[in-house]
Amino acid sequence: MYRGPGKATFDPIQVKVREDTRAGANSPWAPICIAPPIPEGGKYTATATFDTPGLYVLRARADDGGLLGDEELTVTVTK
Repeated sequence: MYRGPGKATFDPIQVKVREDTRAGANSPWAPICIAPPIPEGGKYTATATFDTPGLYVLRARADDGGLLGDEELTVTVTK
């Protein structure tokens, strides 16, 4: 989650997009980081759950070490 009035949780848990070198930090820079298997069809899916109504901005990043791409998605959560 990039911006929003509450907390967003993701299933599956998303990796950190910033460098975090602590072991078990769920970051590509951390020791023992294991990338998830590539799903059939090559497309990953995730579900977001929001704890508070409002306007949220989600940011997705793809990075293979050579190419980088960002996308933003705006979500309005109502009661």
